[in-house]
Amino acid sequence: MTDNTSSIPPAPVPARPGESAATPDVSTSQRAKPARGKRTGGTLITAFIIVVILAGALGAGLWAQRKQFMSSGREVAARLDQLTRDLTQSRNDTREALALAQAQAGKVAELETRVREAQSQAQTLQQALQNLNDGTSDEMLANDIERLVTIASQQLRLAGNVGNAIVALETAQGRLARADRPRFASLQQSLNGDLDRLRAVPTVDIPGQSARIERLVALVNRAPLLVPDAAAPNGTTDTPAAARVPVPAASAPALPADAVWWERWRAEITSWPGRAGSALAHELGDLISVQRADAPAALLLSPEQAEQVRSTLRQRLLTVQLSMLMRQSTVWKSELETVADTLSRYFDGRAADTQAALTLARDLAQTDIAVRVPDVADSLNNIAALRAAGFKTDDGQD
Repeated sequence: MTDNTSSIPPAPVPARPGESAATPDVSTSQRAKPARGKRTGGTLITAFIIVVILAGALGAGLWAQRKQFMSSGREVAARLDQLTRDLTQSRNDTREALALAQAQAGKVAELETRVREAQSQAQTLQQALQNLNDGTSDEMLANDIERLVTIASQQLRLAGNVGNAIVALETAQGRLARADRPRFASLQQSLNGDLDRLRAVPTVDIPGQSARIERLVALVNRAPLLVPDAAAPNGTTDTPAAARVPVPAASAPALPADAVWWERWRAEITSWPGRAGSALAHELGDLISVQRADAPAALLLSPEQAEQVRSTLRQRLLTVQLSMLMRQSTVWKSELETVADTLSRYFDGRAADTQAALTLARDLAQTDIAVRVPDVADSLNNIAALRAAGFKTDDGQD
């Protein structure tokens, strides 16, 4: 750095009064030179200090920047290492997933192969079944249909079971539909007609009637007999007031209101025997009852015989239930009439349970369980006509 002040000439010192202006002052110029040199040295030192401070600051900044750069480099290197490890793990997972997918694809392919084989076998079996059905002779088909129709006829005639007959005819109908033989078209129509008639048959409410029979059994077990037994130990019910023997009650003679005391005492003493007799008759009146018995032998039953009567009624009601299931209306009505007659003869008709049992037995006897079921004669006649016309076998011979 150059000092511009050294090249500037010193300003002329004004002349003092009385001195010549042309003659300079030598001592003054000599004093001015050291001052200028000292000022130039201080400026250089200041500049040098500033330069050193700037260089130190610049070096410190560069050092801090270098440390920051190295720290960032290490962090970036650590992140790169982590990314490299993650990438390696992802590649390994991808390889495992790819291997698993390939294994699954192999299994799926194997399963598809097995499914195609199973479908092929099913088609083969279906074709074989179709060929078997097509190759079955008309006579064998007629035998199967006749067997099913015969079962339906037996169910109708022997048991009166319309449901089982319908099931048998529906099976025969499905057999003909699968065979698809034009020769059996008339038999198919006969089966359809028989099925329509059977489905239109009214049915008996067996659960409802069974519940009524069970209720009648419970009433028979509770109803009292004319004689006491284990089921009804109290015997007959209370005798109505109208049936009891009337006993006249004694009363004291009427006295005037102004009667003297001894007359009142005499009347009171006189009425004592009558009042005692009335009280005794009232206490013993419950021991005597009047009732009507149509069968005098019913009053002579022992407890064992009374229990036998109840057991017999229960057995008859069991027979009633079986006759309902077998559609035997004659047995149904006969047994119920016998039950009603036994109830009216041996049981106390004034008891509520006896009256309810009698009413229920008579109502059940009036119920008609005889369901008139049609037959399957049309189908049987059609099969007989087909047999009379003859069947063609597989080789074309009759």
